[in-house]
Amino acid sequence: METSIPALLIAAILMITTVVMARSGYSSVDRIGQSWQVMGERLEQRVRTELTVVETLVDGSYANITVRVRNDGQTTVADWARMDVVVQYFSESGTRYARWVPYTSGALQSNTWTLVNIENDSFEPGVLNPGEIAEIRIRINPLMGTGTTGWVIVSTENGVTVSASVTG
Repeated sequence: METSIPALLIAAILMITTVVMARSGYSSVDRIGQSWQVMGERLEQRVRTELTVVETLVDGSYANITVRVRNDGQTTVADWARMDVVVQYFSESGTRYARWVPYTSGALQSNTWTLVNIENDSFEPGVLNPGEIAEIRIRINPLMGTGTTGWVIVSTENGVTVSASVTG
């Protein structure tokens, strides 16, 4: 009888410990499953996103680069502020510049980019739907050199990139 009460106490502690460990294991497996599901959804969006550069232009001031991008995929592009634009070019002095330029929804300033318009944007205004063409304007400083070649890279919020050369 003297060993029964401590044995019951030890058995109770073992059972509680087992339940707590099993519960934490189940919640860990559940969290891993949820993260796999989110990862699969993101991968599916990336696979269904396809952009094509239709045209690149540099204006006469060599400060503004216009990039026209067509959505050839099945996923819409809407979060312009979460997109990345990188410009690589040579200035008139021959100095090479490679810089990330942030999005602006207001007036275009030096080393920023903005969405100018979307062609045939009758369905969901402001969203680049499949088949539509977005016109992006990038203002760089210092200016691009005359007769030089540069590179523009546009990346969507889900990580799909498209790039094209641009000539000053």
